[in-house]
Amino acid sequence: MIKKFIIILSSITILSGQSLPEIFVDGEERDIKIRPNIAGTEVVLLGATPAGQREIIIEVVGPRRNITLQEKRRFLGLWLGLGKINYHNVPSYYNILSSKPLNEISDRETFNKLGLGLENLPLGKAEIINSDLKQRVFNKRLRTEMQNKGQFLENESSVTVRSGPGKVGLFSTEFFLPSNSLQGKYSVRYFTFRDGNLISYTENTIDLKQAGFSRVVWLTANNFPLIYGLLAVILSGLVGWLVSIIFRRLKIS
Repeated sequence: MIKKFIIILSSITILSGQSLPEIFVDGEERDIKIRPNIAGTEVVLLGATPAGQREIIIEVVGPRRNITLQEKRRFLGLWLGLGKINYHNVPSYYNILSSKPLNEISDRETFNKLGLGLENLPLGKAEIINSDLKQRVFNKRLRTEMQNKGQFLENESSVTVRSGPGKVGLFSTEFFLPSNSLQGKYSVRYFTFRDGNLISYTENTIDLKQAGFSRVVWLTANNFPLIYGLLAVILSGLVGWLVSIIFRRLKIS
């Protein structure tokens, strides 16, 4: 079951009677609680701008993690992972959503300055071990692998912009965080453009958390690994003991 979470809510009644800023979203951090055995988490983002011809780009960046890629080379007739590259602090998730194709909103130079788009996503200086390949080769492979896994995305024309009451324009979009997404803080940046020029920018954060007993297990494993390991050993021992008793009684009967 996929649960839908409303992350940003705008009060249309209040906004329609006041002077609206260039872009309006709820600036407070929002929590998303995920539960086990689900295919993913659906996230809905809403906001408002003054009505008129303007385009919206939304960028979602997940918690950073370390990634290692291997370079497979043929050795004695076998393909072995002899070389590798270690990336540090790579975004675990990246999604850029827009109201139109990016090339119809602005030019590449503008996106380069803003750091928008997969090609502009910083991967940092990586450690290359036992390989003559340049980092740009590994970078291309990393981006491709993350796209294939559904962790790096570009969803053009996925933001809907509508006219609201009075002089208010409303925008909304939705996307899925895969079930294997890292817990932690996801940065969300909102950009509005008109005639190829950036008009305004704002940002907020969503916090992805486990819910219920699974969150207790996750917190224990991450904050108290020794206790978590001891409990796991004790629990596995108890399960084995109970199973042996059950089989022994079944054999006797």
